[in-house]
Amino acid sequence: MQPIDRRTFLSGLAGSFVGASALALRAPVLSASQYPEKSAPARTAADRSCWLDVAAPFVVEDAGLGIGTELLLTATCFPGIDGYSDARFGTEYEVLLYDAQGREVNTAGAGRMLISSMRPTVVRTSELLGHTGRATNAPGFWGSARVRLAPRGPNTTHAGDLFSAGFVRWNTPQNFDNVHAHPAAPAQARGRFYYSMPFPSLEEYHCAFALFNPSEDLSEGWLRLVNPLGQTVVERRYKLRPRQTTLYSLGDLKPAASPGEALAISAAPSNGARQGGVVAVVNQTEAVAFAYTLMKGRDGGAFSVEHPLHFQDNPVKPARKSPFTEKGAFPAEALLYTPMLFSGRRFGGVELESRMYLSASRWLEDALWLMPFVTDERGMIAWVSNRDERFPERVAPAALAQQGVLRLGFFQSCRVDARALPLPDGFSGGFGVAAIPKTSHSLLKIEVRARNWGRAAFTHFRPGGAAHQRYRGVVERGGLATDYIVSGCQVRGRGDRREHDSLLAIMNIEFQDEKPGAPRLQLFGPKGLLAETLPGEFPALACRHYLLSELFPNLQTEPGQPLTLRMMDPEAMMVVSALHLDYGRRDLALEHGSDRHSTWLDYGC
Repeated sequence: MQPIDRRTFLSGLAGSFVGASALALRAPVLSASQYPEKSAPARTAADRSCWLDVAAPFVVEDAGLGIGTELLLTATCFPGIDGYSDARFGTEYEVLLYDAQGREVNTAGAGRMLISSMRPTVVRTSELLGHTGRATNAPGFWGSARVRLAPRGPNTTHAGDLFSAGFVRWNTPQNFDNVHAHPAAPAQARGRFYYSMPFPSLEEYHCAFALFNPSEDLSEGWLRLVNPLGQTVVERRYKLRPRQTTLYSLGDLKPAASPGEALAISAAPSNGARQGGVVAVVNQTEAVAFAYTLMKGRDGGAFSVEHPLHFQDNPVKPARKSPFTEKGAFPAEALLYTPMLFSGRRFGGVELESRMYLSASRWLEDALWLMPFVTDERGMIAWVSNRDERFPERVAPAALAQQGVLRLGFFQSCRVDARALPLPDGFSGGFGVAAIPKTSHSLLKIEVRARNWGRAAFTHFRPGGAAHQRYRGVVERGGLATDYIVSGCQVRGRGDRREHDSLLAIMNIEFQDEKPGAPRLQLFGPKGLLAETLPGEFPALACRHYLLSELFPNLQTEPGQPLTLRMMDPEAMMVVSALHLDYGRRDLALEHGSDRHSTWLDYGC
């Protein structure tokens, strides 16, 4: 299809797209928070620290398997725009390790530290374990971790973004990957939840599932594998003692005794989950479990980790017969994006391709309606589902495409391959969905494949609309429309001797207004601010990609000291994600990025 300019697109929303008035999409968009609201208890003068938790449901240190884990702590707590330059501000961390049986590891206080603002710091599990007196030939360690954090400095009440507070990173001789520690540990979420994520074809990937109970109470419930059409294929009870971690083979949900067993590639299952689907956890006790899905490519040696998301068990409304109004409007209640759509585009000698995995949980209504669209580097609409007569052919399974959009019932899921969309070869841009009713970005996954390396990595979408607009209401923010963080960036080597680089994916997600973005990019290392640059102006909905080595041509990072990138814009809502490239291992990892106040209104003391 021919590209559509943004204004025509919005007027199309007034016609066959979503109806007679673009105001249908200009209505207030609801927050995507899915946790119950909590009243903040009064804080006394003796307890002015606000400690919040994130969970790392899989930590392993095993020389025999050749795999190790480290934590990248970002210390993003500070007030205003440049509060990081004030030495009074920082983040206090406490890392608590638990073995698979739930026993806390005595690290002799090594897990407690104070990090100055925007000084990214790597903490290696091997170093924490070294304080326990373990022999160097001791059996491999595996289990999970809790990371507690609290801001330090005047006028900072609590951490604003638990998604970027800390990252779990795994290293092997052949692979590396990273994913953020999981917000909403037990002090912040209790009750009954549906906790799910889509997973890829088990013919292409061998998958394992790590489930961790960070609570002091027993967590018990059900694990379910659901095929793309929403039918339960496998169901198994789980029971986790306090702090216990259990590994499962995802294809049959059978418990595994060790990481070696769980990650050993076995035959693809013959059941209905063979082509992918959704893995769901339904807890029946008040204690909530947390998980990572571990994915290993059957061909090419890919390794990637992703997490599910909780939705509270509440009454659900019946499905709408159609998402459209009588006048044909599609009154979207949420907008979600990923700036990492690639269809054969090359950067730094690596050819990239994308696939999107879209799923529904059980939350507000019996059906979730999604309208997918693609934007280019100018903000033009390169493709939209309801203007494509062949849209069902581009979705697997095709039965989930209805009325030019997607209809997903409870735990249904589908895959959209960028190569199957009518886009020019070598295309790169952004992929968005308009949703009715509201949903969460973590239920929508993006897979990016390095075709000439045979490797792939996963992450999830970013929230837009009012879910992003509400960040601006945070007083400590300094009035910025965008204050985004991505971590783990490295640049080493040049040209044919390139060792590491990062590809930044930047998108202006202004949908309702013509607000061009003019972002400022800052790079931070262990000693603070290193460099700044202005990549230029972004029209609304424009999505562009830049190698970090080209934006900062004089930059060279030290081994083992990854950088944090910050993107600010005073007027436009924007997102930035990163693809980290390791040329030695011919591997990549994705980091979706997060606004520095994305959980400010959701979690407090």
